[in-house]
Amino acid sequence: GTATSTLNVSVSVAHSCSIDSNPMAFGTYDGNASTALEAKATVVSTCTSGAAALITMNAGASAGSGSAEAPVRRMTAGAGKYLVYQVYSDDARGTVWGNTASTGVALTGTGVSQTLTAYGSVPSAQPAAQGAYSDQVTVTVTY
Repeated sequence: GTATSTLNVSVSVAHSCSIDSNPMAFGTYDGNASTALEAKATVVSTCTSGAAALITMNAGASAGSGSAEAPVRRMTAGAGKYLVYQVYSDDARGTVWGNTASTGVALTGTGVSQTLTAYGSVPSAQPAAQGAYSDQVTVTVTY
């Protein structure tokens, strides 16, 4: 004789995401130049297929006064030495990449890495003192 049984198998897939970014290096700034200095960086996010996610960027470690929607970002080379810059989510550099739902970048997970480009700009004619300027912007994925 024989007997059979049914083995029920199940799994629950939770939404999850990871995020990574590479540095944005502007090179050498010339305060006498008549055009802005521009650079790009990438943000790579991997989210579970179908997961709705929002990628935001804070104002940075040396932010000036402003709002989360359009933060005043500044690099610093020490006490009182600042160089204003901005990070945008579009190549035309018209949409500031901020820290709110309306200024973040939304995406839907595909289960594989998705690469987004961050576009940076340092406005021309800033009276900056000599030095090595830097900042740290926190990039967050919320899902």
